[in-house]
Amino acid sequence: MEQETLMTRIRNGEDEAFAQLVNPLIDKGYRTSFSILKSKEQAEEVVQNALIEAYRNIMSGKEITYFNTWFYKLVSLRSIDAWRKNDRLKETPLEIDIGREKLGVMESVLKEETENELKKGILSLDNRDYRNVLILYYYQDHAIQEISALLGLKTSTVKSHLRRARNALKKRLMENQFIGVNSHENR
Repeated sequence: MEQETLMTRIRNGEDEAFAQLVNPLIDKGYRTSFSILKSKEQAEEVVQNALIEAYRNIMSGKEITYFNTWFYKLVSLRSIDAWRKNDRLKETPLEIDIGREKLGVMESVLKEETENELKKGILSLDNRDYRNVLILYYYQDHAIQEISALLGLKTSTVKSHLRRARNALKKRLMENQFIGVNSHENR
């Protein structure tokens, strides 16, 4: 396989081999990171750090069977980590975009509060696989097959995680009383 050959060349000190291996992946990696972080600078930093981490893993002799999939998974996970860190470090400022969505102030505030509660709910889930699947599916708009490839899971496992994650998120939001008592009646 060409990627295995490139990794061997990298371990032998050929810098050009690393460029050949990662250059085709950088744009998609950046788009993936940006879709999570919504920040050009942070997405660039995550991709840069992922490239460094990939190089170190290759040089340490880590067995990487499908480099593309492994790299995109690495970028996704590091983006999620950065997103969590940002969420803990700052409170989200109130942003009202009346021009684009023609929402009134109250609707904008409610929409933002809902989004913040959903993010907090997702991040509070105990199962990391559930969190990752929800983020990749809803925030990055990846198809189930893409999530399967990114996380190295079977498609049926991704579907199962997605269903269980939704139920866990609903339960968590109900515990936090974000979903009202009437939601039981709407089943």
